[in-house]
Order: sequence, then structure tokens, then C-alpha cells
Amino acid sequence: MTNKKFIKIFSYVVLGIIGFVLIVKIGNYIKIVNSEAYTLAKKYIETNQNLIEKTGEIQEFGKFPSGSIGYKNGKTVAQIETRVIGAKSNGDVILLMEKQPNKDWEYKKIFFNKDD
Repeated sequence: MTNKKFIKIFSYVVLGIIGFVLIVKIGNYIKIVNSEAYTLAKKYIETNQNLIEKTGEIQEFGKFPSGSIGYKNGKTVAQIETRVIGAKSNGDVILLMEKQPNKDWEYKKIFFNKDD
């Protein structure tokens, strides 16, 4: 195989992998942003007193939330990850939630990583 042919095939493989990763990331973003879990997570974050003490009043959320929503042992579980911009400080929040069938979401744990 010639060197030029190898480079061409390698380039197509790399571009294919990058394209696949982008499609998966965009699909996950759309799934998270349009979920009930994300809407409720934002409301919970805005009213969580421990978080408000660290950040001040939440002024806005990051543009690209991420995380996962799935099913485990008959319940829906969600991990919502978003950036928060507060009056005093900014940082990243991870909120773990779960929902039993025909019940409301429960907020299990919240993590905050403040910017240095």
C-alpha cells in the first residue's frame, strides 16, 4: 500500500470517528435539554440553599448541559450536569435524581465544583 493511500484511508477513519462522536454528543444534548429531569433539576438547583450560599443567587445556567437518563431496577435515573453562574461564584453542578413509576422525582445527591 502506498503512503498516500494509507494517509487517505487514515483521514477517512479519523473523520468518521469525529463525526460519530459529534452526532452522539449532539443527540445526548438534545435528549437532556428536552427532558423533564433537566427542567426540574434547574428549579431544584435555583432553590437549593446550600448551593445558593456558595454561589449567591443563580443568575444563569451553562449553554451545554450534559449527563444521562436511563432505567435501573424499574426506576428512571438521571444524572444532570450543568454549569451555574452565580452572583458570588461560578462552578459545575452534578445532580443525581431518580423516579419510581407513577411518583415524583427524588433528588438524591448534589455536587458542586467551584471554579478556582
